[in-house]
Amino acid sequence: MRVGGPRFKDRLLPYVPEYVQMIAFTESVLLELRERDFMRTHVYEGVEHDAYGVAISPDLQRRFGIEGLETWYVKLTMDEDDDGGEVLVVSLHEPEGPLRRSGGTLPVRFRRTT
Repeated sequence: MRVGGPRFKDRLLPYVPEYVQMIAFTESVLLELRERDFMRTHVYEGVEHDAYGVAISPDLQRRFGIEGLETWYVKLTMDEDDDGGEVLVVSLHEPEGPLRRSGGTLPVRFRRTT
């Protein structure tokens, strides 16, 4: 797995301020994704990505000290690493508005409570 570029890091660092924790958080969010979270496939900078909207569990929020930051936008694509192997590329950030998913619209619940 490879996390997104500088924009991804800039948007996630205010909430999960250490790089190692960013990776752990991203992996944990991916483990909570379900089929109902799928929104659409779209092309971004010439590359096809799948977009998801997920409401992470209260347990995950507590583990990372981000209570209230429940709703997240996730973007995934596959790429090749330097050795020609496949790698999952992930971008994760706060939503810009309600997320229209196959499982229904997910309202934005992104307000820190601690």
